[in-house]
Amino acid sequence: MKQSTTTYTKRVNARRAGVAAGIPTERVAITVHKNGDEVRFGWKESATPVKSEKVTTSSKSPKVEQEERNGVKRPKAGGVCADVWAWLDAHPDATLKDAKAQGEKRGWNPNNVSCEFYARRKFYGISRQTEAK
Repeated sequence: MKQSTTTYTKRVNARRAGVAAGIPTERVAITVHKNGDEVRFGWKESATPVKSEKVTTSSKSPKVEQEERNGVKRPKAGGVCADVWAWLDAHPDATLKDAKAQGEKRGWNPNNVSCEFYARRKFYGISRQTEAK
């Protein structure tokens, strides 16, 4: 088995030197040499292929497509915007004044209520002002 007599400042350089010496990449084992605060790397040939360290990550959840109409995306469930939209869906004849009054009761930002009110109207393609009762 071959082993390096020189050390390198980086792991990749040590691995590269091992491969240059004719050892297959999977059989190059990196050695660590510590001297005080200095760390240097060497290489040696291993008898069996060295298993690379694989980091296991959780699988990504599938991306849920947001519904989009008229260039406006419906907000994701769980947020304040979705709460405003849910209230507006339950009260389709509500005016901005009604929505802002409900927003004060529920602690919603009045500017956010206004933005969501008009975004929802655009989403559903409502372009005319609603009749006051």
